[in-house]
Amino acid sequence: MIPWILKNRITTALIVLVVVLVCWLGFVYGVAIPDAEKRGAAVATAKISQDFAVAQGRRVAETLEKERARTAEFAAMQAKIEKERIHAKTVINSLRSELDRVQQYARNQGGRRNLPTTDSTAGASDESVAKGWALFGKCTAEYAGMAEVADQQRNDLAEWQAYGRIVSGE
Repeated sequence: MIPWILKNRITTALIVLVVVLVCWLGFVYGVAIPDAEKRGAAVATAKISQDFAVAQGRRVAETLEKERARTAEFAAMQAKIEKERIHAKTVINSLRSELDRVQQYARNQGGRRNLPTTDSTAGASDESVAKGWALFGKCTAEYAGMAEVADQQRNDLAEWQAYGRIVSGE
């Protein structure tokens, strides 16, 4: 084969030219194109990163807005509960004064020994009425205590329910 190449110098020159051309094209497209591809990949990566950052910024802003709305809603619920609590205290105070008035009346009824009694049944009746009023006074005092505890529990429950609704997103 070597003698044939030496005889045909034109063919040899063409073969060498083709080999050089292929090497040159391989270098140009093998080295230069990956650089362009790398630049394109870098541009695409930068665009994707920028789009991701914008989307992440939107998500953060939406989350903060939801959190602000929930905080405002919770504050409104707490204000409502506080108004109810103040109203309950006012009602309790008025009921306490009414209880004091009833207990004073019961004491006055128990102390009414100055009425004339005509027979023993009238005295027993006054005594049983006095005991009834005393019992009524004790019952109202205990009932008022239970009402205060129930009202406090209702306030606590309302506050926790409001917190639960805010946390669960309802």
